Amino acid sequence: MNFLKYYRTAFLVMLAFSWTRADAQDPDSIGRTIFLSEEEIIYSPFYSKKNKETGAAVSTLATKDLPQIPLGGLNNILAGRVPGLYVQQTGTKPGAESATFRIRGTSTYNSGNNPLVLVDGISRSLQNIDLNEIESFTVLKDAASLSWYGLNGGNGVILVKTKSGKPSRNLINFSSQYGFQQMDRHIPSLDSYTYATLYNEALSNSGQAGGFSQEQLDAYRSGSNPFLYPNNDYKNELMRSSAPVQRYVLSASGGTEAIRYFVHTSYFDQDGLFKNAKGDGFNSQVRFNRLNFRTNLDVNVTKTLSFGLYAAVRVENRNNPGDNETDALINDIYNLPPNAFPLLNEDGTFGGTNTYDNNPLARLTRSGSRRDILRGSFATITAKQKLDFVTKGLSANVLFGYDASGTYTSGFVQDYELYDFSQSPVRIISPVTNPNVGYRASSFSGNNRKNEIWIGLDYDRSFGLHSIDAGFRGQRSVDNDASRLEYRDQQLAARLSYGYKSRYFIDLTGSYAGSENFAPEQRYDFYPAAAIGWIVSDEGFLKASKSVNYLKLRTSYGLTANGGIGGTRLPFRTLYNRNGGGGGYAFGTSFTATTSAGEQNPMGNADIHAERIRRFNIGSDIRFLNNALSLSADYFNERRSDILTEDFRPGILGISLVSVNGGVVSNKGFETSLMFTKTLGKLDLALNGNYTYASNKIIARNELSGTLPYQSTVGHNVGGVTGTGGGKRFYLSDGLFKNQDEIDNSPRQTLSENVYPGDIKYRDINMDGVIDVNDRVETNYTDIPHSYYGFGFNLGYGIFALNAQFQGIQGRTMSVYSLINSGPDRLNTYSLDRWTPETASSARWPRLAAADRGNNEAASDFWLRSADFLKLKTVELGVSLPKDVLRRVRLQRARVFVSGFNVLSFSKIQKDFDIDPEMNYAGYGNDYPNLRTYSLGLNVQF
Repeated sequence: MNFLKYYRTAFLVMLAFSWTRADAQDPDSIGRTIFLSEEEIIYSPFYSKKNKETGAAVSTLATKDLPQIPLGGLNNILAGRVPGLYVQQTGTKPGAESATFRIRGTSTYNSGNNPLVLVDGISRSLQNIDLNEIESFTVLKDAASLSWYGLNGGNGVILVKTKSGKPSRNLINFSSQYGFQQMDRHIPSLDSYTYATLYNEALSNSGQAGGFSQEQLDAYRSGSNPFLYPNNDYKNELMRSSAPVQRYVLSASGGTEAIRYFVHTSYFDQDGLFKNAKGDGFNSQVRFNRLNFRTNLDVNVTKTLSFGLYAAVRVENRNNPGDNETDALINDIYNLPPNAFPLLNEDGTFGGTNTYDNNPLARLTRSGSRRDILRGSFATITAKQKLDFVTKGLSANVLFGYDASGTYTSGFVQDYELYDFSQSPVRIISPVTNPNVGYRASSFSGNNRKNEIWIGLDYDRSFGLHSIDAGFRGQRSVDNDASRLEYRDQQLAARLSYGYKSRYFIDLTGSYAGSENFAPEQRYDFYPAAAIGWIVSDEGFLKASKSVNYLKLRTSYGLTANGGIGGTRLPFRTLYNRNGGGGGYAFGTSFTATTSAGEQNPMGNADIHAERIRRFNIGSDIRFLNNALSLSADYFNERRSDILTEDFRPGILGISLVSVNGGVVSNKGFETSLMFTKTLGKLDLALNGNYTYASNKIIARNELSGTLPYQSTVGHNVGGVTGTGGGKRFYLSDGLFKNQDEIDNSPRQTLSENVYPGDIKYRDINMDGVIDVNDRVETNYTDIPHSYYGFGFNLGYGIFALNAQFQGIQGRTMSVYSLINSGPDRLNTYSLDRWTPETASSARWPRLAAADRGNNEAASDFWLRSADFLKLKTVELGVSLPKDVLRRVRLQRARVFVSGFNVLSFSKIQKDFDIDPEMNYAGYGNDYPNLRTYSLGLNVQF
């Protein structure tokens, strides 16, 4: 591609002319989680503060400590690295590689659990930023650090700082990576004979005739006529086991005290897993590539005025078969019967039938393609004017962000015909009049404009043993999209920090914030917080200690809020619909319907307001063994109130409210992290680990009158189990019925019309002799883990460096119902372990059935399994050129490395199911398979 030629040419030019500088190079540290020393600066877009000077709970991770892995989504690289931060990968499809964040668990049962991500101080997605654009991640976790952000900080905040140039330090850096992404796990396939046999059994068990004759079964088994009796392996025919991925990065940084710069450009390209995806003049391979540009400038205009511009441009290209039909194509591959039709008939035409008219080969190669090009520009502008002429330490500050993005869609269209040669005469399933390739109608969509401004004053000054750092800001943001109403919010925020003897610290923070999503009288509220920090190791009784090098105690308490409460837009409004034609009210003697207005259901609730969260945190930071061992520990206690809950007004009103603020959830837990560094001769060793435990409980939630005690959600945790409709109320199973006598002597099952041996047996919870909805039990099963952790190491010996990072979770549950019942007509290789009279004592799954499946489809604990896992998330082995060789070739650094992502996983569930425990349904249904990534890379610094 032209981009690749550009990068390769630039690389050769730099090698030919090289670049010299006198500065010492950075240490080659990779893959470590770094503890901030007390003198290091905690990043915030609104202030700079030493780590020792705050009592807040904050964690920071520098990107120089992360491995270089070619991934489409940056979120996943953070997994297992930051205490309190849970990262779950949720997608692997090219252009849609995604993950969700949770900070210290979950404390609401509604939507709106995602933390706020700020890139250079402005709310932006982290997904498609290149790793080399970023300098550090900072995670804010308690009230003292979050109350500043008003209605947006209730679920935690992740601050992302992009890189800046350093004065008198001119650097050019080039990285190149090429590798492949390997399909990890997917649904096992059935051959036609096995499928037909199981299908006959399911029909027979349901008392239905038909199915496949013995002649057909014999033909499937012998393969005597593959066109009349096909035996397709769609995955093997249409999907490859791996696909290439590549990434190239070129950056330069440096400057003077007056002007500092960082310039970055990167290219990422990811191919999909489809095989033979080239059509007639188009390529329908699912594919994603991205081009990132960034220019960051810091300018000291005068001695008192400084200016910053942090601008980025991103171009993303997504290609998909048909009209964005990747998911539909995968669904065909996974769920079509292997004997549905031949992919190609004997004469080369596409096969199909009236029942199955989606030929995946035709969909891939003859339905055209769609290309979506997203162009986005993102800019943050800062300005600081010192006002020492008013009073020393005073300054005026502005932070302004402007983002714009839009998508242009184009591509090709084509129609195809399917022929059924099993019919006589031959039947054309999908006749077309014009099979030629044409241009897809182009369009623009997703046009978004967003701007945000923070403006105010700061005061930072010391008076002998005393120090004061204060700030005040006014904020307003507008998010505009042509498809919806604007989102707007605004607030006032203030902070005051006092330090005494650089040993005792008090932080006071507060915001008065509001959102137009609430009624005027409920729109604004005040959210204050306070924190205390004490450097105990500076006290006389510890200052001479040889065992404790540093000890800090800190605590915080305050109020934060969550304005993203879910539900409808502008829920305080009661709207009216226009009823015309025959839908209006009837008037007159003839009772004729007239045009009229009707109140919309549900009606508005003017009392709805944001969730309120009271947070308490107490923690400590300590270093031992001559600063070799660092330990941090925190206990947190959160109580979130005013959560939207169901409204159960009497039905006589004829209309319901949207929701009401009546829910309460408690969330408690602790987190800890440690770091050990040691040099043993020529061996540099760094070990890191972190663990978080977060347990939540519903304290209050509206429920229907007469809800049975064991069906109440109060007292249970939040969340649900994926694959069961998101619920947690289950029938409790007691194995499978072994025979008719056992059925006759058990409570009457009412979930199906008939119950037979091999069906699931349920417990009669209320002891009324009948299994019905009153026997469902609210449980604590959830797909939100109560514990998550990570650990890793970095080894350096001479020119060699090896690092690895593990991630693990505990307390997560998943349902395997969708796995066992996936595939064509809910049949797959797991069906071989179904109940039959011969396997009654060893069967793992219920009998097969083609109808009347209600009993075995009910949400029950029969299908639940632990989804706990431990993963080797990243690993990297690098070799650097020795310093004497670098000097001779006039390079600052040159390193070759191999890396891997999602390399290994360990879990109980993998012993029985061919799945990824983190993305349970990847490779099943219509979900893109899970991927492992391996790459070979080169990094050169001039």
